[in-house]
Amino acid sequence: MRQVLKWVILLCVVSFAVNGLMYWRTGNSDLLINLYSSAVLGVLSAVWLIARKK
Repeated sequence: MRQVLKWVILLCVVSFAVNGLMYWRTGNSDLLINLYSSAVLGVLSAVWLIARKK
């Protein structure tokens, strides 16, 4: 389970970076929704990973 969460966090970081670059280039507000959702999913996965460690 821990390995899956690490991959989810990595995927969220990559998605955040790609969506951030695309938003920076185009200024399309639809990309902000993707940016926020990947950030929230990454934070929730990190919190879950930390909580499972204890």
